[in-house]
Amino acid sequence: MAKISLLIKLLKLNNYHSHFAVELLLVIITVIAASGNLMLKANLGAVNPANKSLLFAYLAESPDLNEKLYNSLETINLELAADRMVLEKQVLAASVKADETAGANEALLPTLSGSALLKPNPAGNGALLKKDIETYEVKGGDTIAQIAGVYGVSEDTIITENNLSGSIIKPGQELRILPTTGVKHVIKDGETLDMISKKYGVDLEDILEYNEIEIEDHIFPGEEIIVPNAVVKKTPTPQRRQYVADLQKEDYKKVEVPDDYQPALGANSDFIWPIPAARRLSQSFWSKHRAIDVPCRDCQVVAAGGGIVEIAGWQKGYGYTILINHGNGYKTRYGHASKLLVTAGEAVTQGQAIMVSGSTGRSTGPHLHFEIRKDSSYLDPMKNLIR
Repeated sequence: MAKISLLIKLLKLNNYHSHFAVELLLVIITVIAASGNLMLKANLGAVNPANKSLLFAYLAESPDLNEKLYNSLETINLELAADRMVLEKQVLAASVKADETAGANEALLPTLSGSALLKPNPAGNGALLKKDIETYEVKGGDTIAQIAGVYGVSEDTIITENNLSGSIIKPGQELRILPTTGVKHVIKDGETLDMISKKYGVDLEDILEYNEIEIEDHIFPGEEIIVPNAVVKKTPTPQRRQYVADLQKEDYKKVEVPDDYQPALGANSDFIWPIPAARRLSQSFWSKHRAIDVPCRDCQVVAAGGGIVEIAGWQKGYGYTILINHGNGYKTRYGHASKLLVTAGEAVTQGQAIMVSGSTGRSTGPHLHFEIRKDSSYLDPMKNLIR
């Protein structure tokens, strides 16, 4: 009996130690799990929409624990940012309904064809920004200004890249859109970046940095580069060159009229309306335009008063012009003629035909430019004409 009692006591003792070991193990596991959770929770701020894993956030703060996983995290972030950028550019127009009652008072997004435009705004740093030329298909109602605003480039950039004539575009037309305001330039044989920099008036460093060129000499004929903020200087057409040359030329005859000159007939300050066929003004007398403009094509122009033709011929800005000296310091000028009917030194009477109206010189259209001067002052013709 004594032996049996001893065996029972030993079994109870072993049972006690076994339970204690199990409970101790569970406590240790609980402590380890709680510590891990607390550490992960402390790194919760590192979580972002591109990475919702607490484990990755923890590894980002402790890269030495698993370098491969940390490097994989960086790669994933770069790929996600690039994907977002591509998606945003592809989804250019998102359908929206116009609010008819509040539309006039609300600041809406710029629209093309009635749809809200999403301006590309890729996440991440500048290294992720696309620098490719994109293509946009014009929709009904689109304008160059709207498209330029969406892509963040100037209107001139779109016009120049697509060889457009002004701002005229039509639905279905495909436009090439540069990644930034500037000009696409194709490298020519023998051309250097320094030459390109001077051609467009853009700092060389700006060209190197934007195109990520480390060595200036590492460019080859046929390669395309973007010259940021450059503007193409358009070569003037032959007509434009002739027009500019005409504006600058001087080809007239002038006579000296005595200071005491008096016209034979009529009071020299009683001026009549100089263009009988027209009365409407296209421009009045004001500080920047000390004359009146009377629009009329190929209309007869008469002398407002009697006097001597002091100047007849082509003068800069005026085109074909006539200046009549009326004596006592009064003079009248008639500009932009298509044809002159009198010559310098000729005496004219009030109402005599002296020219035919036109659009020569710096003119916006066929009209008579008419001035009245008294000594060195310009007078308002509308206050000094007998009509």
